[in-house]
Amino acid sequence: MMLETLRKETSDLHKEIESDNAASLIMDHAITLEEYRTLLLQNFLAYRIVEDEIKQFYSNFSTDKSERLAIDLKMLGVEFETALSYFKNDFYCRDKIEALGASYVLEGSAMGGMLIAKELQHCEHLKDISQHHFFNGERKNVEGWKQFMKEVNSKEFTEEEIQIATAKAQETFRFFGKVFNYNPLHQYNF
Repeated sequence: MMLETLRKETSDLHKEIESDNAASLIMDHAITLEEYRTLLLQNFLAYRIVEDEIKQFYSNFSTDKSERLAIDLKMLGVEFETALSYFKNDFYCRDKIEALGASYVLEGSAMGGMLIAKELQHCEHLKDISQHHFFNGERKNVEGWKQFMKEVNSKEFTEEEIQIATAKAQETFRFFGKVFNYNPLHQYNF
């Protein structure tokens, strides 16, 4: 019931956020190197902040998404740590149920990342990047999603808990949207 409600109640937001970021330019093979740097930085900011909030309530929450993004950003010469301060106070989880809703967004993103990874090799402006760490297309990236679904499906949740988790998942998608509207790279000269 929890997963079904999360999927149904976040579907429109998910589509809206997907259509409003530069990942669609990868699918079209039109992304430039600067747009790719921006996309990676935006993803790093959103993932890192949300991961940090989830880890406060689930110490065993294991995701390496922001770590892989950091590797890509370093490789492309993008300073990313100071940009965290722009959004650090814009997202938080108050309890385990909210953290579960936020986890749904992070873990579910692995499927889209797999699709994007397949298209990177066709992007002319990114051909000089020898290895992608975030959008790497490795099957192990979906293990967190599989484990998340297994754990959620093994538990019973009250209607109130489902509503709280769903509201936090929606808020998490909106947070990603806010970060995707931020273009921090104007301060860099690439």
